[in-house]
Amino acid sequence: MDKTFDAFVPSTGPALIAISNLTAAYVPFTTLQAIPINSTAHAASFAYAKRLTPPSVFGHLLRCFYFGLAFLYTGFPSNTPGVAQIGFEELATRFFHTTLLHDLGWSTLPEALNHPAHAMTFELHEAIMAYDHLHAVAPELDAHQVGDIAQSIVLHTSGDYWQQGNSSANQILMFLTAFFDVGGYDGLDLEVLNFTGLWNPQTVQEIEAAYPRGNFSDGAAGAFEREFTDKPNCLLSHFPGGLAGLDADLLVGPIVPVKSTNVRRVSRDPHLHYAN
Repeated sequence: MDKTFDAFVPSTGPALIAISNLTAAYVPFTTLQAIPINSTAHAASFAYAKRLTPPSVFGHLLRCFYFGLAFLYTGFPSNTPGVAQIGFEELATRFFHTTLLHDLGWSTLPEALNHPAHAMTFELHEAIMAYDHLHAVAPELDAHQVGDIAQSIVLHTSGDYWQQGNSSANQILMFLTAFFDVGGYDGLDLEVLNFTGLWNPQTVQEIEAAYPRGNFSDGAAGAFEREFTDKPNCLLSHFPGGLAGLDADLLVGPIVPVKSTNVRRVSRDPHLHYAN
């Protein structure tokens, strides 16, 4: 895609909508899949996340990535006067690492549980793991790139709390896609921002078909409960309604259910006109 996007966007829903051109147009999954993400560093983050996170969580990471790419086709702020721009390839690179590494803190493997940052709220825990990982496998990424990735992971559950200020493009994408995949169209989003204006149901259905949700809701509920039990001062404790609010926001089943193919077929007289 030969296009640039606002590198920094308002953190509040009304201000974000004011500079967006939302259409929720259908973007085929094949189009999103064709975007090249094939560097050595990308492969390393993919392998690291796949090794540390449960399969249902790993699917969540990949769905978030493709939801974010789709949003870039459906009206994400671009060329706002006076705002620095970020190219598609650069944003996709940052977002790939961010999405793949944003739930390392949900890992139950010793490598994560014994990490020196394990006692921190999971967003900080995994951001530090991601920071260390990227410095080891992606020396080509500079302080601005790694900093944006790590900070976006730290703040990916906090996007609904701000009353003013700005987020990086990467950060707002991470927040919105994470909450969309957790709660679906009726889940928590930014004030006055409706997810139906961001993602076309057919695009969503194709992404979910490629990376099914499986038992993601069970895994997420367990991770939420562990966080509240082990770290009463966790960032998620500020979520409206606390643990009960998170559980209520958690979608069970696909965002866009697949229509059943097991339909009883009834023979109708072809010569008659039937009411719809």
